[in-house]
Amino acid sequence: MKSLVKKIALSNLGIKLRNFFNFKPIYMNTNHLYNNCSVSDSFCWRTDNNYETIFKYSDILGLFYKIKKSYVELSFFSKNNQLLKTLVIDELDYSNELIINKKFLNGTEDYGVFYIHHYTDIEIKDPTIISNRCYIGFSKNGCLHSYMHGNSLVRVKDLKGKKEGLSDIVKTSFFNNNVYRIQNFFDDLTSTELFFSNPTYKDIIFYIESDKYTLKKGECLIINTNKKNIINIKSNCFFLRPIIFNYKDQFIDVYHG
Repeated sequence: MKSLVKKIALSNLGIKLRNFFNFKPIYMNTNHLYNNCSVSDSFCWRTDNNYETIFKYSDILGLFYKIKKSYVELSFFSKNNQLLKTLVIDELDYSNELIINKKFLNGTEDYGVFYIHHYTDIEIKDPTIISNRCYIGFSKNGCLHSYMHGNSLVRVKDLKGKKEGLSDIVKTSFFNNNVYRIQNFFDDLTSTELFFSNPTYKDIIFYIESDKYTLKKGECLIINTNKKNIINIKSNCFFLRPIIFNYKDQFIDVYHG
């Protein structure tokens, strides 16, 4: 009987019901991922306010699976989830980097998100799921880059690039009672920006204090805040972790919440 209850609780329907009522919820679910797929984080890019973004990534298939014929696809989206650019790179080194500035994005001075997926035409017999967490750096006004790795798993494609991407890893609840507390104090800073991106395929609602915000599928938003000390984020998303841009005079520090 216990095994049957456990099986039901871990089924897709069981997870949906648990999350709907916020009863022992599952924050992230990878059970639906198919074999031989590439999972991408939602990476932030910025070209606004004299920002430049640098992206450092590895040839995962070549480095760990010794596959020589592999390539990557990068898809760049606006803050409103409009596709801006798709880039396929088929000449990879083990370590690679890409500069993202307004010239790269055809004069765009704004912010958004992008995704990276690894592909190969070679058959892989054993079930393989790869994720390139990568490193991304941000420079403003030509200062040294502040680096961080990917934020959360978001989109999935098969290693041949034929199946459409999915966005059903991070889960949501019916209630807006999931609280995420940023583990830092914000005293003595010039200013702080919180970069939010929707990691789900549903609309999400969140609050910072009494201010309400909504993000549709794939959208992102930068919120300026002068909140001191503790910042609490309440939402219907189980893993709404912002990227934080701290400013102290001429210096910037970028990291996960």
